Amino acid sequence: MTKVFSIFERIGLGGGGKVRAVYHRLNAFAEMSEFDPVLLNLDHNPNQKLKFAELQSNGTIAQGVRYLTVPEACHDAAIAAGIQPFSDFPEFDEKVKMGKKVVYLKNGETVMVDRKIKTPIGEMTKRAVPIEGRERLYKFIDGNIHQLIERQADGFVETTDFAYSLPVRWTKTQTGKFVIGKNLITDTICRMERIYGQNVFEMIEWENSVVFFDGVTSAYLSPVTKAQRALFLHADHRGPDGEIVPRSKFLIENFDGEAVITSTNVHKAQIEEDLTPSAKLFVIPHFCEIGNSPEQEREHLVTVSRLELTGKPIHECIEAFCRIKDDFPGTDYLIYGEGAGREQLEAQIAELDCGDRVQLAGYTTEPLEIFRGALASVYPTTTEGFGLSILEALSNSCPVISYDVNYGPREMISPGVNGELALPGDIAAIAEAMRKVLLNPLRYQRDTNIGLERYARSAYLSNYRDTVNALTSTN
Repeated sequence: MTKVFSIFERIGLGGGGKVRAVYHRLNAFAEMSEFDPVLLNLDHNPNQKLKFAELQSNGTIAQGVRYLTVPEACHDAAIAAGIQPFSDFPEFDEKVKMGKKVVYLKNGETVMVDRKIKTPIGEMTKRAVPIEGRERLYKFIDGNIHQLIERQADGFVETTDFAYSLPVRWTKTQTGKFVIGKNLITDTICRMERIYGQNVFEMIEWENSVVFFDGVTSAYLSPVTKAQRALFLHADHRGPDGEIVPRSKFLIENFDGEAVITSTNVHKAQIEEDLTPSAKLFVIPHFCEIGNSPEQEREHLVTVSRLELTGKPIHECIEAFCRIKDDFPGTDYLIYGEGAGREQLEAQIAELDCGDRVQLAGYTTEPLEIFRGALASVYPTTTEGFGLSILEALSNSCPVISYDVNYGPREMISPGVNGELALPGDIAAIAEAMRKVLLNPLRYQRDTNIGLERYARSAYLSNYRDTVNALTSTN
């Protein structure tokens, strides 16, 4: 069985199109019996494990997907190196249960305090050990030490990450910034965060594995990854102007791996024009499930997006909608999502006095339901690797008004057929695109399925199976 890893810097309960695309990939491999999909998290905090459990419980991530942190993936290396489980806790001669906590005493003085709680990932214990005016906080999962955090009066924080009670890595930070790290398996000290990350990552056993790096942020780990490696390019390697960020260009051209993957043919051609990829290029489009829910009454324009206005200029769409809203009194504009731009959008809505027609509806966990009930989706973006929300909308008979940017919008939207394209920043053009769709929404809705067969789930599974098999055959 081939293990298929997808690397996360950390996971959250929300996430944009890139995150959903990675979840879809993991779920796809969980459907194929020859693969063992693993979400590999660089963040070892036990709250991350809880978030993963919640994502599985609500069906976002399939039950067949496994979860590992980097220290847990280093467990075999720690055993081979003779690392012993930590057990150097203070001695005590009395244990007293006081409500939800257990207090350990030595000669009448408190030496440890445990607080236990049942969670979806097992029994979690927080053990506080006061020492020399400081406090060490150990976090256990089902009796195994998972993490130790020691906060110091001078603002430094020392964190030790364990793999089933075996100490694997130690990090010292100040105000959240890396200061120094130590690989506890090899006793190697590193003063550069990326070198430290590579040093620990190198301890992982990668036998019969393929590793996906999503975007360039974790690509620096590829040289020490002794597996078949694939770099999936979304759009985060390009700036708001669509140009490749120089540092990203360097990382892509020097990616130490066997494949570079993108989701559109347009993007593949642009990559070949802009740079010299370090590995063979593959195209794997995302997939969509064609909506089969009962037809419902549709109303309003919607946007489902992060409220990050540099890359998602929703404020332009609000201004455009306000130019036409009086011509369509029964249609409002509902914006679903959260992000740093919320305050600016609230101020704009107040200034334009359009709060009765434009609403910030908050984050949604059911974007497909939103699309099924909408007249059209408005998708503002300055650069787009694919645009999974476009595909999700079209697959649910919801036409899309998108910005005419690389790469997905131009590949999925046929103006006048299943949506409209408008240049970013051209408020008049955006307003006119909204007007065209709202004047005849049924015609646009009728043709949203045109061309979606290339994004069928069966093709998606086949593409990933063929790509991974091609990579492992070269091993």
